[in-house]
Amino acid sequence: MVSSIHLMAQKQDTTVSSFWKNWRIDLHSGAMFYYGDLVVIKGESYPIPYPRDWRLGYGLSLTKQITPAWGVRGRVINGEYAGRRDVGIKYYSFSSDLFQTSLETTYDFTSFFRNKKEEYTTRLYGIAGIGLMNYKADLYEYPSEIFIRSVGDGEGSGINGRVLEGDFSLGLGFDIHLSEKFLLSLETAYLGSNSDQLDAYEGTTGKKDVLQYTSVGLGYSFNFKNDKPSSASDNGKETSASWKQRQLQEGLSSEQKAQETTQKEEMISSKDVVAKEANKVDAICWVPEQVKGNESFIVSIEINKGEIKGRAEIKILLPMEYTALDQEIEEAVFVANSRNVAIYYNPLPEMDKVSLKFRVKSDRPQIGTQSIYIIGKITSNDGIVYNFSTVARFNQVSK
Repeated sequence: MVSSIHLMAQKQDTTVSSFWKNWRIDLHSGAMFYYGDLVVIKGESYPIPYPRDWRLGYGLSLTKQITPAWGVRGRVINGEYAGRRDVGIKYYSFSSDLFQTSLETTYDFTSFFRNKKEEYTTRLYGIAGIGLMNYKADLYEYPSEIFIRSVGDGEGSGINGRVLEGDFSLGLGFDIHLSEKFLLSLETAYLGSNSDQLDAYEGTTGKKDVLQYTSVGLGYSFNFKNDKPSSASDNGKETSASWKQRQLQEGLSSEQKAQETTQKEEMISSKDVVAKEANKVDAICWVPEQVKGNESFIVSIEINKGEIKGRAEIKILLPMEYTALDQEIEEAVFVANSRNVAIYYNPLPEMDKVSLKFRVKSDRPQIGTQSIYIIGKITSNDGIVYNFSTVARFNQVSK
């Protein structure tokens, strides 16, 4: 019968694929720099207003966070770049239009210094990827602006006849959380190519031309889809971990944390506790029947409280080496400390049955039958205390 309950729970627990979660979109703008044959060498004296030309660039990036540290993103840059230099025979200048697309990975370097489940307020990350440049460059004599030649003016294989050139990107970025969903990003990345004609001029050194894009961006974090509520209740929801919730958790008092670490003793002693009108509140918990490796899974709890109004405190003791991922539960405060989990409702939701879900994972799972203990109490508005408890078990089939 227990197996049947578990199977029913698995069918009802329709969780949206993680592919649709943890996305981010950024709008960015900044300066585009050029390094090549026609760039002014530092220290040389030339009759130009600035030691190096720069032009405006702007674009869009869409990121999927695969793990807390690794991300994959697509990026688009549209802009211009330019340069000028006396090469001995003539004084040249050029200007170029650029449309660049790339597929890149990002890695959070600050993940070395914090808990991997801990959400950041600032982070330093690396950027690496490959892409395609579509560019058109016009070469002139300087300062007369006499046109010499163009590349990518209709004869290329790229967009609108531009030159199509592969590139690789390498850079650094810095994120700052402005709020729960919005971020400010500062990035600089070098775009290397296998061409010496990004400037419409082929030098004699054999060195390839390089671009640099330094930008400021505004990002927004979101999920394409959220988990659907289980059929046991249309009101239970699971949402992703949030910056705001993590700030709340960091502010927990030492007294609360101490209470969480004593859950096991409370669960043992709870057998001797007789609650007032305890038959009015009961609870049930669903978990998958089998768990493989270190995959995460959903723990679903339903509390049947009837028409009782007040507040609730629910404590969960997970198996050794299992932890709850940071997350939010609607209308509740969710606190996770190692294998101890505490959930607080103040006030309780209005519905007779309160459903909640949270995600659990182990980095060092132990094969065998594992148990999750739930104990809770509801304190009604008129001071009556209702205790409840339940146990859920699953089989860890592999490490």
